[in-house]
Amino acid sequence: MNEIKLIQKVAAGDEDAFCDVVRTNRNMVINVCYSLLNDREKAEETAQDVFLQIYKKAGEFQGKSKLSTWIYRIAVNHAISARRRDRLSKKSEIIQQKVSADLVYLEASKADSPDSRLEAKEIRKIFHNALDSLPEKQRSVIILHKMEGLSSKEIAQILNISLSSAEARIHRAKINLKKKLSHLLSGS
Repeated sequence: MNEIKLIQKVAAGDEDAFCDVVRTNRNMVINVCYSLLNDREKAEETAQDVFLQIYKKAGEFQGKSKLSTWIYRIAVNHAISARRRDRLSKKSEIIQQKVSADLVYLEASKADSPDSRLEAKEIRKIFHNALDSLPEKQRSVIILHKMEGLSSKEIAQILNISLSSAEARIHRAKINLKKKLSHLLSGS
């Protein structure tokens, strides 16, 4: 059966045709993902996402390239996205730990009165609530820019966006964080 008929059957919901696509391309997809992620388990998880995407988007295959080329491109895109998410997640965790450690140090360096410890704890809680309430795109740029000290250009490269998009996200995130902090601090 030719590739176009096969993928048309997948688009029509034919499970046997989908199993053929998976069986034929599974090793290639896992190898592509592994080459970009360097983690077998994550490569296999990403491969599952790739095949789910293929199943959902089968009707969009136009036959302008070989089916394996189309699948390869989907695999590369998913692996790059997974790698980007992992990097951001790891940076976010490190930054959260660093911020928490810095705040603990600040608390300890203040007077040891119960009031000052409570105040520092409340400020930390308010800040984390405000940060957590930001949309993910804004939260990640604030963390990278303000806490990690990265430039707009570096953020643009990490997030694979234009410099102007990075600067706009940073600007919107600062405004949004200020609003949320003032709202939380005013208690309304």
